[in-house]
Order: sequence, then C-alpha cells, then structure tokens
Amino acid sequence: MVIVKKSIIGYSVKNQPIEIFKISKDENSHNLQILFIAGVHGNESEGFLFLQRFLEEIKHHQIPIPDNVTLWICPKLNPDGCNELRRTNQNNVDLNRNLPTKDWSPTFVDPKYYPGPYAASEPESKATLVMIENIQPKFIISFHSYEFPMINYNGDCFDLAKEMSKYNFLEPKADIGYPTPGSLGTYCGLERNIPTITLEILRGQEPVHVWDQHSKAVIKALEFYL
Repeated sequence: MVIVKKSIIGYSVKNQPIEIFKISKDENSHNLQILFIAGVHGNESEGFLFLQRFLEEIKHHQIPIPDNVTLWICPKLNPDGCNELRRTNQNNVDLNRNLPTKDWSPTFVDPKYYPGPYAASEPESKATLVMIENIQPKFIISFHSYEFPMINYNGDCFDLAKEMSKYNFLEPKADIGYPTPGSLGTYCGLERNIPTITLEILRGQEPVHVWDQHSKAVIKALEFYL
C-alpha cells in the first residue's frame, strides 16, 4: 500500500502554496530519498503536466514505488508562473538563476534570465533550499522543456542519465550549451554532490507523447540506486 502525504513547503510571491507530496510504502527513515521537481519555469508546461500525471498514476496504483524508496514530488515550484504560463515568478525573477551558487551573478542580458536583486531573494527559492535541506535527497530530477531536448546531468549521475536514455532516447549532456549561474543543477549537482538530472523535454510536445516518451525512463530512475 502506497502512502501519499501532502504538505506545504512555502508560499509564492502571490501567497500561493508550494505543495510537496511524500510517497512511500512505509515510514522508514532509512529509505532512499528521491526528489522530483517541476514548474520551476511556469511556461514549461511539458514538465509540470508530466509530473502531475505521474503523481496521479501513483495515487491510482498504476506506477509501482519500489520498497525502501521515499519519493518526494513538487509538481509546481513556481505556482504563480505556472498559473499564467510565465517563465518567471511574480517578481519577474528566473528561479533557476536565483539560487545561492558560487557563480551567482546579478548580471543578465535577456530579461527572462533576470536573477533577482540578490541570491535566494525569492520565497520560492527559499522554499527550495528548505526542501533540499530537509529531504537530503540521494538524487534529483527537475523537469523542464527546451527546443533542444536532452538529459542534462550535473554531478555524479552520468550512469543514471545513460540508463534513462535507453528508454527516452535523449542524449545525456553535462552542458546545456550556455551559462546557468544560480541554477539547481549547479547548486545541488556541482556544489553539494547531489546528483541532479535536468530533463529537458521537447518544447511544444503534446502531453500524451511526453508521457509515452518519458514515463518508463523516469520509473527506471526510481530503481537505479537501489
């Protein structure tokens, strides 16, 4: 029997709750902790629609949760942006440039990459930091979309990326192709040794095709470190 518990890890700029779901077969504190995040960029609906369906499939017992695994799902880290299909949060900050990485910089060229007035300035970023600290995940998958789909990996997870690629046929890449200061991949994968996959789904792909391409790869990821 799978246990699903919902909690709130913080609130957005517009005071919308940022929800997280804890999923496991038991309350064993020694379980392998896994974190899935989507909706960091609210205009990348391919990611958060996939993760919402993944959560519903788990609730309806269509996706098995392995023994000794606790899965945490945050379907919409940026609820304000997701509700308006806008990349940034309500303060026009790109949350994937706002985390307190060593390379964080206030400099930006394109407004869509605005990193905020200072690192971790946004309530959604603060919620992210608390979430990571409390969960201490073994690895993270963050669901995004991009015109050039790939499995972007940061930290010691090339083997995981290769395993996922067997099922979704995307190329594992350590570099997305441009600088990403203040990103989750840098903060967790490179600076804290938490293997982090940024799954870049094809932008504009229909939800049913996203599901067909990626669901098995994500299910296989749940088992990978057992």
